Amino acid sequence: MRNNNNGFILAEVLITLGIIGIVSAMTLPALIAKHKKTVTATQLKKAYSTILQAFTMAQKDYGDISNWEFIKTKSVSGDLSPLKDSLNIFANRYLIPYIKIVEDCGVGKNSSKQCYYDWYYPNGTVTRYQPSDNIYRFIINNSTLIHLAYDNNNGNYGERILLFVDINGFQKPNTFSKDVFLMGITQSNSKFNMFGYEQKSRDTLMTHSSWGCKTSTRTYYCGALIQQDGWEIKDDYPWF
Repeated sequence: MRNNNNGFILAEVLITLGIIGIVSAMTLPALIAKHKKTVTATQLKKAYSTILQAFTMAQKDYGDISNWEFIKTKSVSGDLSPLKDSLNIFANRYLIPYIKIVEDCGVGKNSSKQCYYDWYYPNGTVTRYQPSDNIYRFIINNSTLIHLAYDNNNGNYGERILLFVDINGFQKPNTFSKDVFLMGITQSNSKFNMFGYEQKSRDTLMTHSSWGCKTSTRTYYCGALIQQDGWEIKDDYPWF
């Protein structure tokens, strides 16, 4: 019989600690993953809001986006200098003046390499972006890296500018759908959203063959999925 004055015996303490350890081992990974999802969604919303605010302020100064200066040469063969000039104007007229930045890496083949590092797709494939006449990069005050480029469709550069956003900059994992997301702005649409948001259908954002968050290699629609879900990463989000 146990003497009640002596409290728990050693065996009981060890059993209790063992149970606590087992429960922790089972629940801790899920709690960590949930926390990472919350942080990711919050940082993405913050980056989106920062850029949206900049574009909104720019429209007060320069009018509707339909009147902004985008590239006029649709087809570019070899020489990307027209894209360089246009991106330089776009970034320094409509975006950078309205955002607090910590480093401006500029545009062109000789731009600062400090802003360049490898990005990955969820399947582990690496994509190495090097300084180019079709890339303008800068880092804003919360260490988020912004990467501007004209959308390219088989050598045809249309009216859409893509904004790749790495929400934590140089910090890992530097992977699409985890901390790298895509936004887009077109001259014909003054509304600024995550890339693919206009698709409306959540199933399309999830399963599109080329950009779907769940079924494609590039997962470019993941940011739009998070936006459509109210800036939340739902349980069915492919959190690899």
